[in-house]
This record gives sequence, C-alpha cells and structure tokens, in this order.
Amino acid sequence: MIQNRMPVPGAPLLEVRGLTKRFNHGAVTAAADISFTIERGGSLGIVGESGSGKTTVSRIVAGLERADSGDVLVDGTALATGRGVRQRMARARVMQMVFQDPYQSLDPRQNAREALAEIIALHTDRAGAARTARVNELLDQVGLDEAASRRMPRDLSGGQRQRVAIARALAAEPELLILDEAVAALDVSIQAQILRLLDGIRQETGVSLMFVSHDLEVVRWITDEVLVMFRGRAVEAGRTAEVLAAPRHPYTRLLLASVPTLDWDPRAVATARREFIAANA
Repeated sequence: MIQNRMPVPGAPLLEVRGLTKRFNHGAVTAAADISFTIERGGSLGIVGESGSGKTTVSRIVAGLERADSGDVLVDGTALATGRGVRQRMARARVMQMVFQDPYQSLDPRQNAREALAEIIALHTDRAGAARTARVNELLDQVGLDEAASRRMPRDLSGGQRQRVAIARALAAEPELLILDEAVAALDVSIQAQILRLLDGIRQETGVSLMFVSHDLEVVRWITDEVLVMFRGRAVEAGRTAEVLAAPRHPYTRLLLASVPTLDWDPRAVATARREFIAANA
C-alpha cells in the first residue's frame, strides 16, 4: 500500500479513465479514450493484435509512458504522473510489470536469490533472517528449487526465467501485476504451467492481474473480464466468458475465428480478415 493513501470507499483497486495517447505528432492514435476498472483480487485481459494499442495502455498504467489525457486511479485516488524517484517508488508499491522477455528485465549478474533480496530490501523493511525467509517463500511460491535459485539468468530455461521475473515482481508486494504477453514466448506446455502458477498466486495472495495478450485462449483461461482493442479503440468489453461465448463486435469474432480448431479454415479466416481491414481502413 502507498503510505498515506486513503482508499475511497467502494472504489475499485484500479480505475482507468479516458486514456488517450498519440504518436508521430498526432498521426498515430495508440489509445483513444480507453476506460476500464479492475476490482481488488480481480483479473482483466486486454486483447488485440499487434498495433491494437494494448501494450501502450499497459505501459501508461505502469508509468512507463505518459498519456496525452486521461487518469489512472488507485483506490479512487489519482497516481502521480511524474518520473521522479518518489513517484516511481509509490507506483512500484502498487503495481509491478512482467514482460514477454524476462531476460531483458533481469540483471545478468544476479541469481534469483540475489534479485529477490534486492527488491525486498528496496520495497520492504525486512532484513536478515526475515528477508531470507521471504526469498525462500517467493521461490517456493513460483516453484523454483534451490539449484535453480543459484543460477544466473543465462543458465535458466525460458520458463524458469519467467518464474524469476514473476517472483521478482511479487517481492515488491504489489496489489496489481501487469503482464504484457508474459507467456507468448513460451511453448504451450510451459504456458499452461505459468498460467496455473499465476492463477494460484492470485487465489493465494489476492493480487489483481492485468493480462495483456493477443491470445484469446490465454485470456479465456486467466481472466474474469476482457477488453478488446482494435487500432487504439476499445470495441468490446465485459465478462470474459460472456464476450467469448457470444461476441458482439466483428473484430472479436474475427479473433475467435483465428484460433485453430479441428474444423479451422485458414483461407476463410484470411478472407474475413482482409474484408474487415478493408472495411475499417
């Protein structure tokens, strides 16, 4: 929790209001009036193809990009948008981000134990035996054994590195994890392991999840709510099960049709995609 933050009664953990972001002097709209909420302990999927604006929205929420307009509120209070140490630390205590490529976010000179101890020291008052105990707890939580915890990132598998990245994010004791294509680079069996891990962590700790993905099956598995984005705009939103069972927008239907099934017809999907893009050029 941010020190001195006074939650507004009944407010969601995270509320995003009217986020708008343009690039190239306004020529490219990455996000146009995007709004959504995430309840405490809830999970939201933001889904769309490359270029839909989903990653831009997640980076604005995480404080890595600045919106042209709009607000990000936690417990009903707007978060400071500055990039000073105080503002970054305050945001880090609320939310942490896990990226598609964990190798880019891990220090190649630190093993998992050292990485976790550093974050615990930075964001909590644990020291000595209490810090070591917390490191052990996090390693157990993400399923990393003693041998893996002593290895450098280059000596770990992709799935193990992603487990370290998740543990590192949890070490700051955030209330929200933002996961940007966090399983996209993993093979299907490892994806399933990481998704089960994240779902278990949410059930155990109450941490909220914001899951950014192009993969509707991943979003179906891990989220309660979904927001579908196309070219910077939200085209559909609602309960994940309901949206994916009966999508109203043609783009959502196109995304669903793109998921391979036993009777999948890739030529029909490609034709439908061309027609949709042409109609929305």
